[in-house]
Amino acid sequence: MENEQNGAKGVRYTMTHLGDIVVNALDKFWKAALTSTKGITLTYNIHELKHKKIKLQREIGERVAEIKQSSPELEIFDDDKLSKLFTELGIIEDNINSSIYEREERLYPKKSMKEQCA
Repeated sequence: MENEQNGAKGVRYTMTHLGDIVVNALDKFWKAALTSTKGITLTYNIHELKHKKIKLQREIGERVAEIKQSSPELEIFDDDKLSKLFTELGIIEDNINSSIYEREERLYPKKSMKEQCA
């Protein structure tokens, strides 16, 4: 008899709070969807940045060859265009590293917590 009353109370409670239950479930789903989307975006950006890095490295190599061919006595680090390319390369590498770190934080949050505690 007591189990029947508890069961009736459980159903009554569930029916009364059904909206809360649905909202909580939707909230969890929404957060998971946003996290997944952010992870996909980070991965895409990492690949795009790596392609930019390769292209920039190619430009640096071409510029060095151009400088050495046109004026071998010129120091390559005195070239403004080459300096700008190296600066750009540094920025891209920093962006790649920070994106990889953020993606790893999202994929393995407990691992990063252990590293912070150590």
